[in-house]
Amino acid sequence: MNIGFLVIGIILSTLSKWLQYQGNDTLGDLLVFPAAFFLGLAFVCSFPFFKEWWQEPSRRPRAIRFAAFVAGGLLSFQLFAWLVFGQGEWLGAWFLVPFLIFLYFVIRTFK
Repeated sequence: MNIGFLVIGIILSTLSKWLQYQGNDTLGDLLVFPAAFFLGLAFVCSFPFFKEWWQEPSRRPRAIRFAAFVAGGLLSFQLFAWLVFGQGEWLGAWFLVPFLIFLYFVIRTFK
């Protein structure tokens, strides 16, 4: 499962950089978000505890919840970084709030 997410993330990341190099910065910037999403899922799926949760049917909802919180936190942090550092929009710092909320739920789900 994590190999599939990893391959998709690498392809999207490479395509994003190629588009930015070709001058299509907007589409290249937008492709960073799904690339980060899939690379994050590949990272999460590589943890041994996650594999145990996924293989046991009674703990699978916990695995799905954990992956969803990690992906949501990753995307909100990515949006914060893109807006603040890439676009110069300081209002993007508000996306740290959902990141911290997702981080709280990741830690709570892990316990």
